Amino acid sequence: MPASSDVVTITLNPALDYAFSVPRLVPGSKMRSSAPRIDPGGGGINVARVLHVLGVRTLAVFPAAGHIGQALTELLESERLPFEAIEVAGETRLSHHVTALDTGLEYRFVLPGQPLTAVDLGRCLEVVRRQGRHAAYVVLSGSLPPGSSPDTVSQVRCLADSLGARLVLDASGGALDRAHGAFLLKPSVRELEDHLGRRLPSVEEQLAGARELLETAQAGVVVLSRGHLGIALVTPAGDRLLPAVAGEVVSGVGAGDALVAGIVAGLVHGWDQPRAARLGLSCSAAMIATAGTSVFSLDDLARFTDDLPDKPLADVVASFPDRGDLRH
Repeated sequence: MPASSDVVTITLNPALDYAFSVPRLVPGSKMRSSAPRIDPGGGGINVARVLHVLGVRTLAVFPAAGHIGQALTELLESERLPFEAIEVAGETRLSHHVTALDTGLEYRFVLPGQPLTAVDLGRCLEVVRRQGRHAAYVVLSGSLPPGSSPDTVSQVRCLADSLGARLVLDASGGALDRAHGAFLLKPSVRELEDHLGRRLPSVEEQLAGARELLETAQAGVVVLSRGHLGIALVTPAGDRLLPAVAGEVVSGVGAGDALVAGIVAGLVHGWDQPRAARLGLSCSAAMIATAGTSVFSLDDLARFTDDLPDKPLADVVASFPDRGDLRH
């Protein structure tokens, strides 16, 4: 792992992702599939993998269980991603992403994952506390394990505050309900609708809903993911609609994680929020153009944007204000 990390990601419900295709989905029949693509998975892990490609000093923290957890760590070692895996009992989950070639539609089968005890959660957070002393951002991304208390988000937020880091939260359900004090929230329209308990069919209603979340959570910024339409960037200073970056659609898996990673990378480099958001959109487009949850290269990303960070991270970090000033 690096001597210091500018971003620490937390993935409490990691997965091993299997992506493959079948000629068609036929109930009750054997369906011969393509050879699977196997990738590390889970929100924070995917964010860390993209940040690693972008040259941001990153540490991924996650629990790993059983043989699948071991396979997950081996894949991350092959990618040379700095991580710290906390060994826990049970078995890390699998996720399956199946494309039906006759329609081009993608189906996602997501298993619930391994429950995480309070003791094991504490072990994960202790790693973040120990390794995140110099972090500018803590990213909590992905689903919570079955049986987890939504108050887990509050624990992570308090931990980020104690480190003088900004909390970036990409979660849904009860976790989003506990997002008070996070710096950046990234719900989708559906997740925001679930949180507010009402439909948001128009862009005006979506912006109003995102502003409601911003105010009730006392967050610094809400990035509302609007699918193929792009994002809404909602801050105390105002709202901006940013369109998606066009490109080839191979798989939508990990697109939201790449969006978060690009935004965080831009912010680490000192960019303003709209510029960082545009980098995130480019990263999302590059991710959509890859198979499964495979991560794009910088050359791939250059097809979608010429606005890439070029200043060495050591210089950027040296110019940061005191960590206490990084909280919203």
